[in-house]
Amino acid sequence: MKTKLSGIMTLLLAFVVQFTFAQERTITGTVSDETGPLPGVSVLIEGTTIGTETDFDGNYAIEAKDVDNLRFSFVGMTTVIRAVGTNMVINLTMIEETNTLDEVVIVGYGTATKKSFTGTAQTVNAEILEMKSVSNVAQALTGEVAGVTVINTSGQPGTVPTIRIRGFGSVNGNRSPLYVVDGVPFSGALNSINPADIASTTVLKDATATAIYGARGANGVILINTKRGKANTSSIVVDVKSGVNVSMLDRHSRISSPEEYMEISWDALYQKGKIIGASDPAVYANENLFGADGITAKYNLWDTDGADLIDPATGKFRSGVSRKYDPENWEDYGFQTAFRNEANLNMSGGSEKTRYYTSIGFLEDKGAIINSDFKRISARTNLTHEVKPWLDGVFNMGYARTTTNNNGQSSDSGSIFWFTDNIPSIYPLYLRDADGNLVPETIYGGNEYDYGVGRGFGAL
Repeated sequence: MKTKLSGIMTLLLAFVVQFTFAQERTITGTVSDETGPLPGVSVLIEGTTIGTETDFDGNYAIEAKDVDNLRFSFVGMTTVIRAVGTNMVINLTMIEETNTLDEVVIVGYGTATKKSFTGTAQTVNAEILEMKSVSNVAQALTGEVAGVTVINTSGQPGTVPTIRIRGFGSVNGNRSPLYVVDGVPFSGALNSINPADIASTTVLKDATATAIYGARGANGVILINTKRGKANTSSIVVDVKSGVNVSMLDRHSRISSPEEYMEISWDALYQKGKIIGASDPAVYANENLFGADGITAKYNLWDTDGADLIDPATGKFRSGVSRKYDPENWEDYGFQTAFRNEANLNMSGGSEKTRYYTSIGFLEDKGAIINSDFKRISARTNLTHEVKPWLDGVFNMGYARTTTNNNGQSSDSGSIFWFTDNIPSIYPLYLRDADGNLVPETIYGGNEYDYGVGRGFGAL
């Protein structure tokens, strides 16, 4: 009986192993287009990162299972997905993606299709701009165009980032691209243009594309085309957005408890006592916690003498000790909820010969820091009239009023972020008297600020 059972188990195991190996195998094939073999086609197992490319002769080989789907993709070609199934060889002919190649690109003083255009240009359409809540078009280009670097130098709302196209074209000279709005070189602030009014943005990156602009286009050209009305179509669009700007980077945790800060300060003095050879480092720490080598006595916010706050046996804050007052949280006075509100109204339409587009917009973009925000009121009118089949009369008018509130904080130690992260939690924002009561401001009213004179240990 034992022998028979062992034989059955061995047979089953062999069957399972053979079945498992039969599931995955090498799939080969050739990819071509109407002209012949197509090299460089991406062959990817759908839903994974496993893939390969066709060689110079359009051939490929990839390990795949029966249940897998192969995804064939190539620039300018329609993506094809084929099921593996029982096939060992999968050949296919890719078809040109006419929608992409027939896409109209704004080039210099005219337009061209991608198929006929020999330069390097890339277009960002209005659909992409509308998906991003940005205050200027430069921010919307982030991650959208190959070879374009968008450098955000500040978190201040309304700040226009620095754009570099294909690296730095000059060491000491101007390295900014040329901006052209509706065919006219633009030297104003990009944040004055409402992204909701932009139909497309085209980035010209090489000499072929920028040649007509001469030396001004040496660093690349960004063409901004605003929206226009469509013949025999009328529309009224109201767009209202409201949200909150949230930082994607976590702030460093800080010591927010005054009691915890006192424990750490006591331990620092205790270690100092050991280094200088104090007879009893714990006594040294208690005696100097408030004093010349420690914290100024007026910042003892507890109703107990400073020498009795820390239990020398444990190095922990004594239980049962109460505060005379609660110091302010500096973050509550340095930061705000960064609300963002935007409203746009546009009307467009026209006949076969005359088309119009008009809009008004409002944006209020608050920053994370109090007294930092950006506001914009904008209006635009675009009129196009066909005088002759070969001649169009165009009237464009734009208005914008922008207001930027900047709190003036600098980097490093002058930054509110640095200050709130480093100011000890025992130091209050407002001045207190000996009993812990707020000191009124006699000239301007309100409470008098504590300017930190003589704070002592750990002060900024």
